Amino acid sequence: MEEIIQNLHFTNIWWAILVPMILIILDIFTGLVISWRNGDFRSSVMRTGLSKKFGELVYVLIGILTKFALGTELILYFTVGYICLMELSSLTENCDKLGVKIPPKLKEKLNNNKSE
Repeated sequence: MEEIIQNLHFTNIWWAILVPMILIILDIFTGLVISWRNGDFRSSVMRTGLSKKFGELVYVLIGILTKFALGTELILYFTVGYICLMELSSLTENCDKLGVKIPPKLKEKLNNNKSE
């Protein structure tokens, strides 16, 4: 157990893959729940969304490749950080649509207060 805890540090390359992937999966799942609940599930919208998520994972792959090719982690951590921020804001918006209370200031910053 101690060895597992020692290996759980965010400089490990697997964190750069797993964290965005988990956030992307959660975003897809909450989006599916919203569309299913509203009765407006469309496969064309899902295909568009999934292609965007695939593009985000390609950015992570590019970051990993530059880490090994150039020996710098800056591009990797920038892309992973950006994708995680994007996914967290999307998850917050989705949770708001699902009825979870969001502070008004945060809601305003996310532009989630406009009617759809």
